[in-house]
Amino acid sequence: MQEVIRFINEYFTFFGLPGTKILAVVLVLLFAVLLRKVFSLWIIHYLKKWAARTESDLDDALIHILNPPLQFLILLSGLMIATWLVGSLTPSLDEFVQKLLQFGFVIVICWLIYRSADVFSGFLGKLAGRTDTELDDLLVPYLKKVIKIAAVLMVIIKAAEVFLGMSAAALFGLLGGMGLTLGLVFKDIIANWFGCGVIYIDNLFREGDWVQLDAGNIVDADVEEIGIRSTKFRNFDKTLSIVPNATIANAVVKNWSRMYKRRVSYNFTIDGLNQGKLEQILQGIRQILSDHKGVNQEFHMVNFRELAGNSRVIRLYYFTNTTVWKEHEAVREDVNLKILSLFEKEKIENLAYTVVDLSDDRPDNYREQVDHSGKSA
Repeated sequence: MQEVIRFINEYFTFFGLPGTKILAVVLVLLFAVLLRKVFSLWIIHYLKKWAARTESDLDDALIHILNPPLQFLILLSGLMIATWLVGSLTPSLDEFVQKLLQFGFVIVICWLIYRSADVFSGFLGKLAGRTDTELDDLLVPYLKKVIKIAAVLMVIIKAAEVFLGMSAAALFGLLGGMGLTLGLVFKDIIANWFGCGVIYIDNLFREGDWVQLDAGNIVDADVEEIGIRSTKFRNFDKTLSIVPNATIANAVVKNWSRMYKRRVSYNFTIDGLNQGKLEQILQGIRQILSDHKGVNQEFHMVNFRELAGNSRVIRLYYFTNTTVWKEHEAVREDVNLKILSLFEKEKIENLAYTVVDLSDDRPDNYREQVDHSGKSA
């Protein structure tokens, strides 16, 4: 046996390495390749069959994520053992080999992170679907891209350190300078991203709300879509307005859909009523408002406002219990019909005219309102 070892070391020496070490390195690498095949064909195959029997999809996803990186890790481990068997060569070469092995392990870690981004974002998407906020639903798809980009950047930084001799601090400084330059170039886009956060964090509006802005020429419009960069509004004339989120974040927003009640306010005038008849009319209208289920009972008012010659001006002021436009108009119409029925009962025929108070929340001939769920009434 000693003769065989001496023969190998004497006639199969390369680059100053004994033949036995070269043979050991070759055997270790072959074993690593064989182990990789066994892991791929047997162990992974068995794990896939076991995962197929379970109801959860998470184990299938984990096997899919781990398979290629672990195969590469087996080869990398074999290479690390081979370098240990070879021993020290030259200081510079030993340092390069160590950095190369470290780079390999960084690749494995970043590869796992990159492949797990889809599963991780899917898991977060399910959690986001259970929350009341909508900002997380909007950000989850972008989180997957951020994770993948971060994994690639880690590999690039390590590669620059190994092959270009750049330190991580220097590379971060370079990337920071580039980031500052890009930030100045794309400052408007970044401002719109932060504007999107303001919309959700401050709860300015949600898709389906009916709003008014003091910027962007949005007088009255439905919120059709909230995006990362801009928000789309469907105007009354059915045209589409696209307003940058940064503009919205700095605007005064009036959200009509957040009203929990709507107002009715108008004056009507009756000629030639005496005091007794006027008191009966006022009491009758007050009773109509008190008995109506659609009228908000926190506050309503009917009063004899003023005299105008021979006319008595009566003011009617109340709120309905709905923000849905059609329901609001139905309550208003029903109250008016009951008032007309009261006039017929009291034989009031000299109703002169009605003065509409235009300080009402919206013009009467506007359009149907949206409810709190964002669906058209």
